[in-house]
Amino acid sequence: MNRLDPRVTTAWRLAGLLAALVLTLLVGALETVALSANGVALPAPGAITGLTAGLTLLSALVWPALRYRYWRWLVEPDRVLIQKGVIWRSRSLIPRVRVQHVDTRSSPLQRWLGLSSLIIYTAGTRGADAEIPGLAAEDAERLRDELAELEELDERP
Repeated sequence: MNRLDPRVTTAWRLAGLLAALVLTLLVGALETVALSANGVALPAPGAITGLTAGLTLLSALVWPALRYRYWRWLVEPDRVLIQKGVIWRSRSLIPRVRVQHVDTRSSPLQRWLGLSSLIIYTAGTRGADAEIPGLAAEDAERLRDELAELEELDERP
């Protein structure tokens, strides 16, 4: 089975660090308000903010490597297989004859790193049935075209 592009861990870490910063600032602001409102005294001022910063920073730096370790995908002639999950593991088999259309999507961070996500839509679902994140942009385009090729063959008279 194939792995994601290793650069995806950088994207996940940067996104995690941004989320950690926002959450830490929010907790710090709430802790400051609690300290100044009505003379509420906390046993260790700044401890909650520090704990939040430490845990979210650790999560942002460690979790992406674990997530990357357990992500696998494979495109076969008759199906697409996606396997993922660190704690809750899932394995999805998508028959290629059920694929209705395939898109690629890139956030600004993904574009900066040369990455893209492959989104697979299948018959009978309202939204995307599967997503393979963190592919090299050229690989995502190639896979999109490969999966769309079978769809086009099925639509010919």
